[in-house]
Amino acid sequence: MKSAVFYGKHDLRVEDSTKPAVGKRDVLINVKACGVCGTDVHIYEGDKGAADVTPPTILGHEFAGVVEAVGSDVAGFKPGDRVCIDPNHPCGCCEPCRDGINHYCEHMTGYGTTVNGGFAEYCSVDMQQVYKLGDHTSFEQGAMTEPVACCLHGIDMCNIKPGSTVVVIGGGMIGLLMMQLAKNAGATKVVLLEPVEGKREVALKLGADLAIDSIHEDVPARLKQEASATSMSLSSVLASPSPSSRPSRSPATRLRS
Repeated sequence: MKSAVFYGKHDLRVEDSTKPAVGKRDVLINVKACGVCGTDVHIYEGDKGAADVTPPTILGHEFAGVVEAVGSDVAGFKPGDRVCIDPNHPCGCCEPCRDGINHYCEHMTGYGTTVNGGFAEYCSVDMQQVYKLGDHTSFEQGAMTEPVACCLHGIDMCNIKPGSTVVVIGGGMIGLLMMQLAKNAGATKVVLLEPVEGKREVALKLGADLAIDSIHEDVPARLKQEASATSMSLSSVLASPSPSSRPSRSPATRLRS
């Protein structure tokens, strides 16, 4: 099968790899769509991602596809099913897992980081990590379920209420998702801080009420101006920034009209 294999910094090779074996609990997925996460970019640039990567490894952890085959112990999935995955497979036995905080698992298996992932035609995944897609959900949408799930967790922690005003720092993929989810959570106003004009334009199309150039504009002054004009009260600050999107002064100061 064709795959994109990471061998080291700036060394990603498209090559033929052996089709994955299917263990008793495994679901073999014919990958139809796979996202490129910021983690993948960091790993390619030689930085540490969310987990240690030992080359050669097939990257890619945001993916969806069609079930090709299932192991003998697999229940609930069959060839032809349209699925996506949760790439982080906790061990279930370490202290954090037993305490119910398995995202701190001490022995986490990460598809696309610690083991081969979705930058390939096929990937074999434990059945516990596989989820069916709706009939009308595209594979591209299915591949986005992992980043959206991460954003939903962040939104849950923010305690956004109807009427809240939220500032999102950074207008990349995660920032744009957070902005839309903040709106869905009931925020009356959502402000984006982002230096790239094209991203600000996308944010406004997706529902941002205000998009500020965080490099060339005085962010606190713009926020205070908006607060004065609209009786805005800043409730939450959500950050998913690259260094260039960070304002020179913190926008986290609460603004009260």
